[in-house]
Amino acid sequence: MSEEPSEEGATPPSEERTVPTVNAAPTADLRTGEESSEKLDAAFALLADPVRRAALATLAEGDETVYAVDSLATAVASKRQAANAGDRTFEDATRARSLAVELHHRHLPKLESHGVVRYDPAERSVEYLGREWLDEWLDHVRQTE
Repeated sequence: MSEEPSEEGATPPSEERTVPTVNAAPTADLRTGEESSEKLDAAFALLADPVRRAALATLAEGDETVYAVDSLATAVASKRQAANAGDRTFEDATRARSLAVELHHRHLPKLESHGVVRYDPAERSVEYLGREWLDEWLDHVRQTE
């Protein structure tokens, strides 16, 4: 059975149409004026992790402009300890060291890639740059936690 000729410009039924792929993880540089939906997706991705939320809250609320990774990890460990007050197996100093490694390898590079912090891995220092739209969502999160 042969295909019938199609109208000019129409896609023949035998040809498959390609669907553009969508990145699962947003990589928006939030320093730019991108679409608000991209910013919203990125904000939710950044705030989805409890360690990253605690780090962002510490940076946003803090009196210091630049934090050493170790002191940020200690502050995050304290926040997490308060949130898990019933968990008596939580070792603060050990957890702070573990969090420092996690922040260094995972969370701070991600926050920097989105333009939220300036991270210097050689100096092990982090500066919160803040973003008005992210700070608003962070305030909502802090009120509910």
